[in-house]
Amino acid sequence: MTTGLLNTSEPLPLDAARQALALVPGVRADWRQYPVEQVVSPDLYFGLDCRLSVGSGSQPRIIGTARARAVLTAGHFLQGSARVDVLLGASKRRMPWSHYMARTGVAEAINKAHPADIVTGFLQDRPGKSLLDLGNTGAHVMSLLEEAPQIDKQARLKTQTHKLLWAAHIQDDVELDGHVEAGDDGVFRVQMSTPSELLPDFMEMCEILALHHWLLVALKNAFDRSSRTGLSAERELDAALSYLGHVWNPKAHLPHAMRWFWDALEDAAQLSWEWQTTLTRVRDKVSLLTRKAIEETLLKEVL
Repeated sequence: MTTGLLNTSEPLPLDAARQALALVPGVRADWRQYPVEQVVSPDLYFGLDCRLSVGSGSQPRIIGTARARAVLTAGHFLQGSARVDVLLGASKRRMPWSHYMARTGVAEAINKAHPADIVTGFLQDRPGKSLLDLGNTGAHVMSLLEEAPQIDKQARLKTQTHKLLWAAHIQDDVELDGHVEAGDDGVFRVQMSTPSELLPDFMEMCEILALHHWLLVALKNAFDRSSRTGLSAERELDAALSYLGHVWNPKAHLPHAMRWFWDALEDAAQLSWEWQTTLTRVRDKVSLLTRKAIEETLLKEVL
């Protein structure tokens, strides 16, 4: 899943966001207004015929369709969220394409593979030309909004997109269990064993984690740039506060079944503490720059 800033100067109002994310003709986008506005596009489907990376043995070939959606939070923060359900042991040869189109969002593996190897391989391997790359699928869904008439392409804050990878081993006879790894490439990798009925909750939790990790990185990067930009430091920090300062609220839409996971992550990584600390540093620096500008103005008047 890929997260970034919508390239527009001001957050989209709810009605405009709903229009922009109606990516399937005749199908309305889902939305919720409280406590944080969020609009979710209808699912789009993309054909797959690729390999999976596994830790041992041959790379299984999967054929089918992935599903992806766009998620817009607070009118400004856009995510492309893609997933595919990999079905093992369904067939030993390639079937006609109509067979796969009948089961949207599902890909069948032709070669044998162990579920644990597939989960580990997907999370740890770097996507290759012939390997499954859902991050690119998510980024493509985000790109569908670039030409929407509601977007003016004049964002005042410089940001980069970030990816989060997640994989779930569906086991209906197990209790929830999972963990998060922060890679040296800046990508969060989330792994979970979960019953099938909780998979949508797990996916939504991953979207929330991806958004808030992106917010934290974007704010820290803005603060770091302000130390190198000289006269434009105040403009850099003003944009960061205007775009990011009010949004942090990870439990706003967090499914109740996943709260234990977020609480465990907070105990280990202290994301909310780091956010508040960084936000305080940004506001303190804005205050210092403002005071310095006032003092310089007064000095000129005296002279």
